[in-house]
Amino acid sequence: MTNSFSIPVECQLSTAEQSREMDSKTINEFGIDGFTLMEIAASSAASHIKNLQGNEKSGLFVCGKGNNAGDALAVARYLINDSQHKVAIWFVLGDDDLSRDAEKNLTLLKKLKKKGARVEYITELESLDEGMFDYIVDGIFGTGLNSDLRGNLPQIIKKINAFSLPVYSMDVPSGLHADSGEILKECVKADYTFTFGSNKIGLHWKKSREYTGKVVFCNLPFPSTYRNWDAVLINQTLMESIPEVKRKARHKYDGGVVHIMAGSAGLTGAAIMSAKSAWKQGAGAVFLYAPKALLSTYESALPNIIKVGVGKESDTHFKEEHAEAIVQSVKNKKGVLLAGPGIGTTSETGKCLLSVLEQHQGFTILDADALSFWDILNESKISKQQKQNWLLTPHIGEASNYLDGEFSNDYERFEWAKRFVSQSQSSLLMKGNPTILSFINGNNFVTGYDTSMFSRAGFGDVLSGALASFTAITENSELASVSALYNGYKKFHKHQDTEPFGPEHLL
Repeated sequence: MTNSFSIPVECQLSTAEQSREMDSKTINEFGIDGFTLMEIAASSAASHIKNLQGNEKSGLFVCGKGNNAGDALAVARYLINDSQHKVAIWFVLGDDDLSRDAEKNLTLLKKLKKKGARVEYITELESLDEGMFDYIVDGIFGTGLNSDLRGNLPQIIKKINAFSLPVYSMDVPSGLHADSGEILKECVKADYTFTFGSNKIGLHWKKSREYTGKVVFCNLPFPSTYRNWDAVLINQTLMESIPEVKRKARHKYDGGVVHIMAGSAGLTGAAIMSAKSAWKQGAGAVFLYAPKALLSTYESALPNIIKVGVGKESDTHFKEEHAEAIVQSVKNKKGVLLAGPGIGTTSETGKCLLSVLEQHQGFTILDADALSFWDILNESKISKQQKQNWLLTPHIGEASNYLDGEFSNDYERFEWAKRFVSQSQSSLLMKGNPTILSFINGNNFVTGYDTSMFSRAGFGDVLSGALASFTAITENSELASVSALYNGYKKFHKHQDTEPFGPEHLL
């Protein structure tokens, strides 16, 4: 999917269709049979359960009819053999017409039972006391589920969720749509989800996290030529595989130059935060363009920033006549342009921004108030080649209000972002939980961690400064964006005990 850096397989987020296609090709074209793949998956999941539960425990295995049930039955066999577990198995839809591999695993369990293994079969939950078990394995449905649960299945899942026992789901929690994360009437609330062969994209939306628990990737030997994915998960594993953002230069203007068009009367704080952030993240030089009436506000607050006043001494916001001075300064010291934090939404400011962007050819980050002018920017004569250097960074409300975004959940937000990028020919970073990145080359990223701590005012300004600095240093928008997002998360962990945690802790 991306040539910018290597993507670990566990960070490759696939749709249900992509997952099934990888599995099918590995079996039918490459020649590794389905039962062998199931054995590898079950061995991995059983090993994790053993480490979590220990030996000589008792597990309740709730199974459907398909290969998800086969996975659960194979896990039961491994835990019987390797950890002396006792297992109780319940086929919620009956044990006839099982998938071929599920049937084979059931046959193997029956053989173990004849040899003295502690295996029993149950037909309902009502008479069961949860004190009889140490954990539950959910093997009812996998990635094939795409409609609401019917019959008594919702009540069965409610009963499972009512038990105060650890729950381990095979591949996806039963009742969760593997792409959208939608709850199909009722869903198992797992403590751990062991996802096999491919990491399913639907496990990583905000709503999904309430049901997946900790997602554990269990690799399968899919040939790399068959692997396909829709997005990349941003987490520690990914960060360990990509280059570190580090400026190497001979002087302050040799790479890492950031130009910031920000601030207006009453909104100077956004300009200060974004400029401080760009400097702290390693930019060689940061230029802040400001209407002259605001310069005194920045003098003491930004001693390391090169401040360029534009217009008259009485000007408190950007005007069209300011554009030429900004353009000439940017041309003189080439770098990344960040426009938007606190610039305001007056029509004069919009004309100034348009005039600047018509002449600026390099990397551009459009944030905050700059997005309010999207209609005039998008309808302008600015070339597609120029727009391909743009990164728009809206939060969810700005995407809806300024970019005509229509979505009701994270998956729809993700799909909308891809369409917007294709149509606009500009890349997009949509803040939220999770944050979604979509680039014009077709690469997409999703944050694999809770971003709710970054929802307060000021965090977006700090992020925009970091994005500008990292882009100027790397000249790689993908690497810069991924690194800037995760860098903020690392700093949160460093200061998470600070009350209240604020944007200043990211500087």
